[in-house]
Amino acid sequence: MPFTVVKFAEATKLSLISIDSHGDIEFVNPSACALFGYTKGEMIGKPITIIIPERMRGAHMAGLQKVSAGQKPNLGGRPVEVSAVRKDGTEFPIEITLSTWRGKRGFCAGAVITDISERREKEGRLLRLASQDTLTGLLNRHRFSALLADTLAAGNAAAIMLLDLDGFKEVNDTHGHLVGDCLLQAVGVRLPYTLRPDAHIARVGGDEFAVLLQDVSDPRAVYAQADAILQAFAKPFELGGHVLELGTSIGFALSPAHGVEAEELIASADYALYRAKAAGGHSIRMYDATMRSETSARRELRDELLAGMRQGELELFYQPQVRLSDGKIIGLEALIRWHHPTRGLLTPGAFLPALDQSALALGYWLVDA
Repeated sequence: MPFTVVKFAEATKLSLISIDSHGDIEFVNPSACALFGYTKGEMIGKPITIIIPERMRGAHMAGLQKVSAGQKPNLGGRPVEVSAVRKDGTEFPIEITLSTWRGKRGFCAGAVITDISERREKEGRLLRLASQDTLTGLLNRHRFSALLADTLAAGNAAAIMLLDLDGFKEVNDTHGHLVGDCLLQAVGVRLPYTLRPDAHIARVGGDEFAVLLQDVSDPRAVYAQADAILQAFAKPFELGGHVLELGTSIGFALSPAHGVEAEELIASADYALYRAKAAGGHSIRMYDATMRSETSARRELRDELLAGMRQGELELFYQPQVRLSDGKIIGLEALIRWHHPTRGLLTPGAFLPALDQSALALGYWLVDA
């Protein structure tokens, strides 16, 4: 090897190795020695398999024999990611670019090797960020939906539970978002201990969690898991000197009975969760078909009412309060009525339950009225 080439090989940070037709190492530079943990004397003349994991040696030697016999290498000149092994037995990922040539003694092969452990670690972090909730370490909404879709596409039974934390908003408002975040992390730790080991748990919203139970079609089994969660939440959370009471409402649905596609099954569980929250929280509800029609009707009425507020369909009637002893008017009672375009004059009992969390809008209307 020319003197300048030798100097380059010794100085470069690239790891360089060449082998002969028998697969024995005939050249190795200092960078490669450092990478694999050997001295130069420990590598020269040794089979290249000393840096190849044992499970891969057979395939490697078979490929080497074919190339040595004249077959064109499939990987020639292209970087490929494979596993290598150090002197101490630890495996690590490398990128290898292979070249072959014919020398004075016949077939030769050389490789430029790069340690890609750091790159793989970064890729792993990015993958975790794409699939994990950054606050709790649980699955995120995207990964949960994909996992559910894969489960259903494979034709497997599945049950999902949707959880909404009762009392979390009060904790956030009273103690601040830092305590709220710590509480969500504590929930993320407590939940796995209450469920079967193969349950998949996700944080899918601010204070909303989801659980996927694969190969489960018995509602009694799902209810037992949901009840275990309720029991776990009966114990307060102790965080930084705060003793925080927190409950949960749970709605669940099963496939294929309540949906055969991911979005449909999630929607069914969401209807059940809505019913559990409407019952006052700290409760469990399983989806049934009436929930979908009732909830749809309620949401439609809510949208009509909000539109009616903008269109001036609401009106206040003032009813005098009379003192019976002398017939004197001592006050007025304000009564809200809705002039519905098709149903006529409606009293509050016919439309207020449909407002739910939109009730604040009606409060503003009353103040302005």
